[in-house]
Amino acid sequence: MPPVPRRSPEEIADDVAASFAACRDERLREIMQVLVAHLHSFAHEVRLTRDEWARAMSILAQTGRMTTGDRQEFILWSDTLGLSMGVDALADDRDPRATESTVEGPFWAPHAPVRDRGDSIAEQSGGVPLWMHGRVVDVEGNPIAGAEIDVWQNGPNQLYAIQDPAAPHDHLRGKFQTQSDGTYAFLAVRPTPYPIPEDGPVGAMLRATGRSPWRPAHIHVAVEAPGYQSLITHIFDSASDFLDGDAVFAVKPSLIKTFVERDASDPGRPRGVNDSWFSVEVDFVLDVADSYSDST
Repeated sequence: MPPVPRRSPEEIADDVAASFAACRDERLREIMQVLVAHLHSFAHEVRLTRDEWARAMSILAQTGRMTTGDRQEFILWSDTLGLSMGVDALADDRDPRATESTVEGPFWAPHAPVRDRGDSIAEQSGGVPLWMHGRVVDVEGNPIAGAEIDVWQNGPNQLYAIQDPAAPHDHLRGKFQTQSDGTYAFLAVRPTPYPIPEDGPVGAMLRATGRSPWRPAHIHVAVEAPGYQSLITHIFDSASDFLDGDAVFAVKPSLIKTFVERDASDPGRPRGVNDSWFSVEVDFVLDVADSYSDST
């Protein structure tokens, strides 16, 4: 009896892609079929072994076990492989004059406290004060009143509040509204570089591949206003290390700002600041929302 022909890897990939043909959601069908094609092509190209496949499945399982409401290990994979920034770039169809976007990152938390103009986002002592101020405007430079600015950052111990059991829940985060002239201002602390969490599978990948886990000093900002496209971005300290080697590939030249050192005798010193401090002026430029543009 002649031997039964064996199914080739290519035939298996074709069968899997064809299994989605009856999917009524056209976009879902496209995504699944292209995903299968590229996933199988990757395995064929690198000649993936059974042991390597088993190790990959173990890493995914470990990633799932480590992922919680306060620890997004899957997002960390996406960030460190550059996929998060890649998807962000694909979706960025805004006016070139608008502020550039970046990834949200794994440390944003909902329900940040609403604070008044000039308030501090620090709820415990430590760090060098940073006065951040500026305007929210449209691409023509017109002020946008009532825009919501959501900010969050790490502390001098390199940790975000959601990572630090010793920190108050709302430490170093808050929401502010712009004034009638589009201005905003708040007191933060000068951010420090920090390594992304290294105690999980992502950290193991970075060590195994000789990559750095460090991120340059930055502050996260999200800006929303009715009629405008939402913005999620970073502001980077120009004096920081690791600007040329960000572990999540989020640094863009337009987002690097000079943090100016101020003396305690400066008449513009924020309330509650008695020693030296820094300031940074940042304007956020929003593009009009597509639906709003279509209706005008």
